[in-house]
Amino acid sequence: MVRRPLIFAAALMALMLAAPVAGFDSARAAKPVPDTVSSSVVLIDAKTGNVLYERDMHAIKYPASLTKIMTGLLSLENLELDRVVTIDAETPFTKGSRIYLLEGEQVTVEQLLYALMIESANDAAVALAKEISGTEENFAALMNRRAKELGALHTNFVNPNGLENDGHVTTAYDMAVIAAAAMRNPEFRKAVITYPYTLYQTNMQETRYFYNGNRLLYDENHTVIYEEKTRPIKYADATGIKTGYTAQAGNCLAASAERGDMELIAVMMQAEGMGAYLDAISLFEYGFDNYASHMAAGAGAPQGELRVKNGSVKTVAVAVKEDTWITMPASASPTLLTAEPSLPEHLDAPVAEGQSVGTMRILLDGEELGVCEIVASESVPLGGPLSRLGITDRTAGLLKKVFFSVLAVCLLLLIAYVLLRRRQIKKRKQRRDERRARLAEEERKDAEFRRNRLG
Repeated sequence: MVRRPLIFAAALMALMLAAPVAGFDSARAAKPVPDTVSSSVVLIDAKTGNVLYERDMHAIKYPASLTKIMTGLLSLENLELDRVVTIDAETPFTKGSRIYLLEGEQVTVEQLLYALMIESANDAAVALAKEISGTEENFAALMNRRAKELGALHTNFVNPNGLENDGHVTTAYDMAVIAAAAMRNPEFRKAVITYPYTLYQTNMQETRYFYNGNRLLYDENHTVIYEEKTRPIKYADATGIKTGYTAQAGNCLAASAERGDMELIAVMMQAEGMGAYLDAISLFEYGFDNYASHMAAGAGAPQGELRVKNGSVKTVAVAVKEDTWITMPASASPTLLTAEPSLPEHLDAPVAEGQSVGTMRILLDGEELGVCEIVASESVPLGGPLSRLGITDRTAGLLKKVFFSVLAVCLLLLIAYVLLRRRQIKKRKQRRDERRARLAEEERKDAEFRRNRLG
C-alpha cells in the first residue's frame, strides 16, 4: 500500500540519526507511518495547513454529510445565532436524515446549526441554505465560491447536505482545508464537540434530543485493534468534527484532535465499518508523536525600522502581521530555528498602517517551514517640501517655530528701537525747545536791561 508522509518526515529522520544535541530527545523513537485502510486519507496541522500524511488525498470522492461542515461555516459567517427561521412548505420533505421540521415551525439559527452538525439533519441544512441564499441552487454557488477561497480547488457542491448526486464531489484534502477553516470559528468548535443537545419546545413541536454521531467523542463500548491491542474508539483529545455516510460515498469522517499547542485534522473518505475511526486514531497518534506546532512569531512582534523617503518622519516601525505557526519535527528544539527577513532598503511615502513591506522566512537546518508577513506598524503620510532634503515634518515644524520666534524677537526689537528713537528725538526736541526758551528769555531780559539803563 503506497504511503506518502510529508517531506518533514525526511528531516525528522535525519535529525534522529544525527548526534544528540540540546533540545532533542534521542531516546524517543518516532512512531512509524500508519497503515491506513480508508480509500483516501489526509492528516494536516490545523494551524499551518501542512500535510503530515496523505494517501490519494486528491482523489475525487463523494462527501456525504461532510458537506454540512461547509453549510455550518457559511451559516455562522452569514447569520446571527439568535435569528428566527420560519420553515417553508418544501423543506419538511427533504430526504434522508432529518429532525422532521414542520411548515411554519420557528427555530433559531443556533438550533438549526446543532441539528445540522449533531443530528446531521438534511432538512436543517436546507432551511439554513434558503435563509442565506433564498434557494439551494444559489447556496450551492456560494458554497463553491467559498471553497475556492479556502483553497479547496477540486470540490463541487450541488446541495447543502450531501445527498447523493454524481456532480457533488470533493477530495480528502479539500475537506480538511474546509474543516480547518470551520474550526477557527469558536461557535462551530462548540457545536461539533457537543454530544447531547436539547432543542426545546418550538411553536409547533415538543422538546427534541440530539446525540452526536462522532464516536471519537464518546464511544467506550465499540473497539478497534490499534498496534495489536484492543482499544475503545473514544479518543481523549478529540475536538470534533463530522461523520457522513451514503451508499455512494461509503463511510466518511472528518475528525479533529488537540494536544498541547497542536491541533490535527484527519479526513477519511470511503471507509468500511469502523475503519475510518481506526485510521483517525492511527493518524492522530502518528501526528502527535512525530510533529509539533510552534509559534515562530507572534502578531505585532517588532522587526525593527525601515527608512521612509519623502515622509513626514524618517523611519517607520515594522512588525509581524499575525501569529505565524510552523510544523516541525517533535524532536527538534525551537532554538534551532532561524529567521531570514526579506525587507527593502527603504519605503516611499505615503505608508499605510498594516501595509505589507516584506517577509521573514522561518528555517530549520536550511529548510523553510513557514513565512511571516511583515507590515508597517503605523501610517506615514507624505512629508512637506523639506522632506525631500531629509528633514522630517517635526524638524521642519521646529524650524518654522524657531524662524517665527526669531522673527517675532526681531520685530519686538525693531519696535523697541523705534520707540526708543522716538523718545530720544522727542527729548532732543524738548531740550532744543527749552534752550530756545532760555535764550529767548535771556534776550528779553537783556533787552529790558538795556532799555532800563538807557532810560
